[in-house]
Amino acid sequence: MKKTTLWIAVAVLILLTGCGQKKADTSGYQVFYVNEEGNTLISADYPLKGEDTLDCIQEMWKKMKESVAGSGQNSLVPEGLDIQALDLTGGQLTITFDSEYNKMNKVQEVLLRAGLVEGVTQFADVKTVVFHVGEDVLRDHNGEPIGAMTRSNFINNPVGINSYQYASLVLYFSSLSGDKIVKEMRNVHYSTNTTLEKVILEQLAAGPMNSKLSGVLSEEVRVLDVKVSEKTCTLNLNQAFLDTVAGTTTPEVVIYAMVDSLCDNLGVDKVQFQVEGSSDVVYGDSLSLAGPFHRNSDIIEIQEIQEQVTEAAESESQELGEPQIGL
Repeated sequence: MKKTTLWIAVAVLILLTGCGQKKADTSGYQVFYVNEEGNTLISADYPLKGEDTLDCIQEMWKKMKESVAGSGQNSLVPEGLDIQALDLTGGQLTITFDSEYNKMNKVQEVLLRAGLVEGVTQFADVKTVVFHVGEDVLRDHNGEPIGAMTRSNFINNPVGINSYQYASLVLYFSSLSGDKIVKEMRNVHYSTNTTLEKVILEQLAAGPMNSKLSGVLSEEVRVLDVKVSEKTCTLNLNQAFLDTVAGTTTPEVVIYAMVDSLCDNLGVDKVQFQVEGSSDVVYGDSLSLAGPFHRNSDIIEIQEIQEQVTEAAESESQELGEPQIGL
């Protein structure tokens, strides 16, 4: 009787150790693909059978390279691209690709990273993911290392999300002088459970990537509600928006950085501000928010824009920007 009990215990232990820390969900793990248009992540359940985490990741990678006929699930992996090495040490997974990685366009590259990070962090023993290409770490368009990534790198990413959208945003931040706004391009992928309006404002609150620019929103500012109707974006913010007026940045720069960013990305004509549901407020002791604000091109610093356009033309594409991001 004791021997029978012992063998049952051993069998249970073997089952529990499959795929490192396998989820209780009997439908298996989520394996990520791309839609037919090639711009959105989608996922499907797949029961991985590897004996440990690295085996399961290899199996997941193999499935990601396949397209499922008639399902709209297309391979997330470009033809010819492969993983050279996997290393899992102290909770950090290092994925090393061959040189084919550098041939991807920006949308492919961003979505592949998103699908991999989402996929491999399903395993409890994978806490962070670092990407290498050959013998070098993966770098952004400025030559800086991308760094370790986690699930939190993805905007509004609650458990269970299986679809992302990709957007190239035009954002405006303050010049260092505080009297002009300057354009900064940023590529993001975001959950289909959120709206583009909120993503834009989150990115503004995250601040500029360019060290020559200044932020226009503090991290204390919260979006209570945002909606678009008849070419007007109505934006309702919390009280912190009034309590955290930027020091040297003029109120007009803060307002029009938001207005021009929303207008350029959403295709709206004007923005109506509210604070805790009311438009009868004054921002920075001088600027009434009572009426809607139209896009203002006069406040944009033209010289900076031309420099950024030139830089963009010299680079194949802009790197994914960081809010809480390193993508």
